[in-house]
Amino acid sequence: MRYGSKEELLRAITAEHAALMETLNQIPASRYAEPGVWGDDWTIADLVAHLSAWHRLLLRWVADGTQGAQPEMPAPGYTWRETPQLNRAIWKKYHGRPVEESMAEFSATHAEVLAYVTGLPESRILEPGHFGWTGKNALVTYVGANTASHYRFAQRVLRRWLRAATQPPLPS
Repeated sequence: MRYGSKEELLRAITAEHAALMETLNQIPASRYAEPGVWGDDWTIADLVAHLSAWHRLLLRWVADGTQGAQPEMPAPGYTWRETPQLNRAIWKKYHGRPVEESMAEFSATHAEVLAYVTGLPESRILEPGHFGWTGKNALVTYVGANTASHYRFAQRVLRRWLRAATQPPLPS
């Protein structure tokens, strides 16, 4: 999605985060460890940990870029074409983590990204190539993908899972 201003980006991040949290809050905590939400038997806790991991990747890119380094994107040892393998590695790393830890980490990393973006002048967010590590892209490309767009994706995953869970089983 394209964002025409810093305020538009922040509004989208905030609104999509609120919508995701509303969806999560409507699901009983007892279901957060239930497999089958997405992918290879991901749970809600796994999905939330996935979002946090991508927040951390974004924050690492920013930190590396700020120090003059070229960040390894999307993560060390992975290319963009290998994103499915990276997501699988993230799942393996965090699978089985207590729900409370995943939720706390998600809240913390979301706040960290939001604070970073809030503290930047609009030109640094929207100007393509302002940061050397972003190449021809604007920072908003990476921020939007790792926040608002990712939150919308998680909402779709959860809604699909909830619909499937309420469907009667197919006859044998």
